[in-house]
Amino acid sequence: MIELPETALPAAYGAYRQLRVSRLEGVVAIGLRRPEKRNAIGVEMTLEIEQVVQALLLDVEIKAVLVYGIGEHFCAGMDMKDFFDQSERSVEMLRQARAATDNWRARLLRRLPQSIVVAVEGYCLGGAWPILECASVVLAAEGATFGLPEINFGFVPGGPIAKSAGAALTVRGASYAALTGRPFDAGQALKWGLVTQVIAASELPLEALRLAREISVSPFFSRHHETT
Repeated sequence: MIELPETALPAAYGAYRQLRVSRLEGVVAIGLRRPEKRNAIGVEMTLEIEQVVQALLLDVEIKAVLVYGIGEHFCAGMDMKDFFDQSERSVEMLRQARAATDNWRARLLRRLPQSIVVAVEGYCLGGAWPILECASVVLAAEGATFGLPEINFGFVPGGPIAKSAGAALTVRGASYAALTGRPFDAGQALKWGLVTQVIAASELPLEALRLAREISVSPFFSRHHETT
């Protein structure tokens, strides 16, 4: 389990309730913080993700981004019920949340000049896959579980998720995951190209942070960042 403290952030970042954001020596670490829902992405979280990615686009001091889950899981996908819950939210807020989701998944993440490192423990399902697709490196704990469970609920993975599956997995792997809805382990995810390396869960926190810091001081990346 990765445990990083929140740190002081430039004003452009704002404040977060469902993310833990740490800014450390050229690295911004983003912890998905909704453990009671296995870090499923709902209204508040998606708005915060859009906000932090927009800030990262303008932060020239940051060279690498680490994304991880707080608690036992990385992310259980999209909390679709939350996007239609009007009990405490206005229709306009829900509309903004759906627009924010499309924005950061389809556009903003792909424009980040920083390299993205993702550390996966526990569940990594459906709606989390666009984050993996945009990553330079994905580290997975040995006990991690991946899947596209949408077919089990009577529908196929949505457009951005299907696109990410097709881009990040082999053709056969993506088809199997989407058509069966069956979960698969980190070893299979490695074979299908979804993850870069499978390591012991006890080693994941230190290795993920070490790798992000190593990337952040890479002379090649520094030159690339300065000229983009």
